[in-house]
Amino acid sequence: MHRNFAAWLTEQPWRAALTIACFGALFPQGLSPFSVLAGAVPVLMVLYRDPRLGFGIAMTGVAATATMLALSKQSPSIIAAYLTLLYLVPFGLALLLRRFGSLNLCFQLAVLGAALVLVIVHLVLEDPSAVWQPVLREVSRSMASAGINIDQALDSLARTLWGSFAAIWLVTVLGSLFLGRWWQSLLVAQGEFGGEFRQLRLGRWLGVGATLVVVIAFFFNAPMLDAIAWVAVAGLAFQGLAVAHRRRMEGKLKGGWLAVIYVLLCVPLSAFLMVTFLAGWGFADNWRKFFPNKVS
Repeated sequence: MHRNFAAWLTEQPWRAALTIACFGALFPQGLSPFSVLAGAVPVLMVLYRDPRLGFGIAMTGVAATATMLALSKQSPSIIAAYLTLLYLVPFGLALLLRRFGSLNLCFQLAVLGAALVLVIVHLVLEDPSAVWQPVLREVSRSMASAGINIDQALDSLARTLWGSFAAIWLVTVLGSLFLGRWWQSLLVAQGEFGGEFRQLRLGRWLGVGATLVVVIAFFFNAPMLDAIAWVAVAGLAFQGLAVAHRRRMEGKLKGGWLAVIYVLLCVPLSAFLMVTFLAGWGFADNWRKFFPNKVS
């Protein structure tokens, strides 16, 4: 089914333009699975057809999403952020993948880029958490009308939102890149994407850096490191998921357990625990890769 859909998209550019316009119009209020699908379409066109065509398709998505966001009276800054994160960043990663042929390089750059964005936010804004206070106060008023009081938790929530938003952005962008690359591999070399995904690693420096950030953020009260820790955990969790697929291919993990992992990732109550487990698995994989004599 996915191969037929990818073939249908790439046969006529207007089909990709229509598809991305429809996907782009379906999530004007927030990130959703449709945002991953929308971002994957220009990735596919860049990798399978032509970068110029991929850019044109991305701009179609930009126009559709910008129109819906404007109709919903979103601020220009929010509109610009959505358009950049959902279309332009996946498009840029697709260009890098086409140029260098390394999915792992794109993965590492996406993780590093998300962390750098958080660093810039915390250096530029005098009080980054204050950006979220109006939104949280509105949520608090809505919940208070339902008999739920979260006023005491507002400050803590405001501090975590930059990091959690960046982690969600990272998952969305990488989801678009991976889906578009998978679609392309179905058309040119089935199974190629799977081999690339199973080799995803943060590497020595990013892996050590991610681990240090998480550890320091756990013991010290540092808002910027707290935010970056969300991205670090997300990056390590992606590597842990790659390890799970690698173990499945090697016959060391039954397919049923892989299905359980994905189910638990989709269930809100268990998602946090599963992400934590996968992040630990990703950390251990980095250790095995660069210090093989230290791990049995």
